[in-house]
Amino acid sequence: METRLRMYLAGGVAALAAFLFVSLAFSGQFNFVHGGVFIVFFVVVMVAFANFIEWAESLESS
Repeated sequence: METRLRMYLAGGVAALAAFLFVSLAFSGQFNFVHGGVFIVFFVVVMVAFANFIEWAESLESS
Protein backbone atom coordinates (compact mmCIF):
# COMPACT_ATOMS: atom_id res chain seq x y z
CA MET A 1 0.00 0.00 0.00
CA GLU A 2 2.89 2.35 0.68
CA THR A 3 4.13 1.98 -2.91
CA ARG A 4 0.70 2.88 -4.26
CA LEU A 5 0.56 5.99 -2.05
CA ARG A 6 3.96 7.07 -3.34
CA MET A 7 2.78 6.52 -6.92
CA TYR A 8 -0.28 8.72 -6.34
CA LEU A 9 1.82 11.42 -4.67
CA ALA A 10 4.44 11.43 -7.43
CA GLY A 11 1.76 11.46 -10.13
CA GLY A 12 -0.11 14.30 -8.42
CA VAL A 13 3.02 16.41 -8.05
CA ALA A 14 4.02 15.82 -11.68
CA ALA A 15 0.51 16.64 -12.91
CA LEU A 16 0.38 19.81 -10.83
CA ALA A 17 3.77 20.89 -12.16
CA ALA A 18 2.62 20.28 -15.74
CA PHE A 19 -0.66 22.12 -15.13
CA LEU A 20 1.20 25.03 -13.54
CA PHE A 21 3.62 25.26 -16.45
CA VAL A 22 0.89 25.13 -19.10
CA SER A 23 -1.33 27.56 -17.20
CA LEU A 24 1.46 30.09 -16.80
CA ALA A 25 2.76 29.63 -20.34
CA PHE A 26 -0.57 30.24 -22.06
CA SER A 27 -2.45 32.60 -19.77
CA GLY A 28 0.23 34.17 -17.57
CA GLN A 29 -1.74 33.49 -14.39
CA PHE A 30 -2.55 30.58 -12.10
CA ASN A 31 -5.95 30.02 -10.51
CA PHE A 32 -5.73 27.88 -7.35
CA VAL A 33 -9.33 26.71 -7.66
CA HIS A 34 -8.70 25.39 -11.17
CA GLY A 35 -5.46 23.75 -9.99
CA GLY A 36 -7.25 22.09 -7.06
CA VAL A 37 -10.05 20.78 -9.26
CA PHE A 38 -7.50 19.47 -11.72
CA ILE A 39 -5.57 17.60 -9.01
CA VAL A 40 -8.74 16.04 -7.57
CA PHE A 41 -9.89 14.94 -11.02
CA PHE A 42 -6.41 13.62 -11.86
CA VAL A 43 -6.17 11.54 -8.66
CA VAL A 44 -9.68 10.09 -9.16
CA VAL A 45 -8.82 9.05 -12.71
CA MET A 46 -5.45 7.63 -11.62
CA VAL A 47 -7.04 5.55 -8.84
CA ALA A 48 -9.73 4.28 -11.20
CA PHE A 49 -7.11 3.32 -13.80
CA ALA A 50 -4.95 1.52 -11.20
CA ASN A 51 -8.00 -0.45 -10.04
CA PHE A 52 -8.85 -1.29 -13.66
CA ILE A 53 -5.32 -2.59 -14.24
CA GLU A 54 -5.51 -4.76 -11.10
CA TRP A 55 -8.87 -6.14 -12.22
CA ALA A 56 -7.52 -6.93 -15.71
CA GLU A 57 -4.44 -8.64 -14.25
CA SER A 58 -6.62 -10.74 -11.96
CA LEU A 59 -8.48 -12.05 -15.01
CA GLU A 60 -5.22 -13.07 -16.67
CA SER A 61 -4.06 -15.13 -13.68
CA SER A 62 -7.36 -17.02 -13.43
